[in-house]
Amino acid sequence: MNDRSPQDERNDAEWENRANWRLGLFYSSTRDTRAWVPKRRTLGRRRLGVTPNFARPEARAYLKVVIAGFVLLFVVLWMLERMGVIR
Repeated sequence: MNDRSPQDERNDAEWENRANWRLGLFYSSTRDTRAWVPKRRTLGRRRLGVTPNFARPEARAYLKVVIAGFVLLFVVLWMLERMGVIR
């Protein structure tokens, strides 16, 4: 008995398509319904970690939040340095 749905099979086919990977690191497929997909690189038989599907709005929102967090961190550190709190 096969517990996999046709969408799961389409997602896997999209993941295996090399055209959906940029530089072998960035995954983007509008036909893949997953926001997070397994990384391509393996350690032995295991795939360690996940990568965002940049064609999905959730993944783009995540990236924006991460970038905004880094910008905010640098602005706060710059302000603290200007105020003389840190050197």
